[in-house]
Amino acid sequence: MKTTSLISLGLFLGIGVALSSCVGAPISGAKQSQFSVRVAPGKKTKITSTSLVKQDCTFAGFPYTGVIKDPTHGKVEIEHGPVASKFPKDSNAYLCSGKTVQGNIIYYTSNAGFTGTDQFTLRLTGLNTDGTVQDGTFKVHVGR
Repeated sequence: MKTTSLISLGLFLGIGVALSSCVGAPISGAKQSQFSVRVAPGKKTKITSTSLVKQDCTFAGFPYTGVIKDPTHGKVEIEHGPVASKFPKDSNAYLCSGKTVQGNIIYYTSNAGFTGTDQFTLRLTGLNTDGTVQDGTFKVHVGR
């Protein structure tokens, strides 16, 4: 069986998250995306998840998921755990959408007492993939 892995950015499985736009000029060749999410103040909140799957929809390893721009008013945590893969309809891996595999879960927690807007950027890529690098900038609206 071919072991080519594919990257899945579980595009905001939480409530209130919306894809806002794509940036036209990628930095260092990375695909640029922007997202917006609302969170409660001071509460650890799942923002998104990532996974690598083989063509047969089984776990292919953990993708590199790194914070390349930290939030100013909070912290980002990346944990391993089960995630539901989500792929666009035009993806070769679309048939794997909804399958649960191990992956990275990204959480955001605002600093105590902070309300307002924060922002951070993640970089996603994986070994044995097509070399795609994805940078996602997350605009976080912290409030009640």
